[in-house]
Amino acid sequence: MNLNNTDYFSCTFETGESNAINKDFFKERDFLGGWTVSDRNPLIGLKRHASREILPQNKIIDISIEDLKNILEGTIKKNATDKNIIFLSGGKDSSTLAYIFKRLNIPFKAISLYSNVSQTTEYNIVQQLEKKLEIDVNYYKIDTIPKIDFPYWIENPFTAKRLAVKELSLADHRIFTGEIGTGEMQVNQSLQYTAMLGYRPKDLARWHVNVCGSYRRINSVNEIHDDPIYFECIEHFESRFAEWGRHPDILNRVMFSRLQDEGAYRLFNYGLDDLEWVHPYAESDFISACVNMPSEYKGKKNLYREMYPEMTDLAWRYPKSGLGIPTM
Repeated sequence: MNLNNTDYFSCTFETGESNAINKDFFKERDFLGGWTVSDRNPLIGLKRHASREILPQNKIIDISIEDLKNILEGTIKKNATDKNIIFLSGGKDSSTLAYIFKRLNIPFKAISLYSNVSQTTEYNIVQQLEKKLEIDVNYYKIDTIPKIDFPYWIENPFTAKRLAVKELSLADHRIFTGEIGTGEMQVNQSLQYTAMLGYRPKDLARWHVNVCGSYRRINSVNEIHDDPIYFECIEHFESRFAEWGRHPDILNRVMFSRLQDEGAYRLFNYGLDDLEWVHPYAESDFISACVNMPSEYKGKKNLYREMYPEMTDLAWRYPKSGLGIPTM
């Protein structure tokens, strides 16, 4: 279950009597790489309900770095217990989270997933962080992710984390994730495109669908399928850009028009789980402030550096590669 306030990313699927499989739901899920944006349900006659909260504001939010830090630390203090877990990947989000816990003297166990079969790894980065932060990391080796028949949205990294918690006998702990960070999920390509050609929301809407559906392999802004559901997905992101049209900072529009949809996807399966999960960066007050602040603070998750300039820059020195292991 998700314990903190993540209303911008809420999502529920209706349940009820229906024996008719909705094939269009699964086609849409394929077009977006494991998730959906419409109100389709896996069963005909039932619907999905997305958040009705509107993330973009019609003005740039003038919030101090100190106030932003207080919101984040307040969420952590409110939800932390004497038994906490942080999944330490070596990236900016989890590294900052671990630093904050240390700074606040909140006890936690750090778990880092690694693999002997992956061609990429952050194992060495985590080892360096372990020394810098003066913490003990539990390294959990996982070479394959068990295949799960997800009834709704497919999220394999969640499966790996849950497996580690269960096998390490830590299910009585509260688990803190770095999910969605400051909202800057894969923004470099869209920012570069905008810098070269100007603000083109229709192009970027096509790019969102193509890049998600190809698992980040296809960065095309062209139409690459001829299917009504594919075009529906594009139209959805065009409507997101229209929603963000009220916000005066164009670069914020470019960076965050996909955030509510992908954020909902990233948090959804945690919400169905019996473990206790907390996502401090997805806390409503924090993420609203982050995305509506001036864009000059963003692009490389530099808000963390603004809040904690004394923190190690290890996570900024190396590109994030991910776990990179197959699903069985």
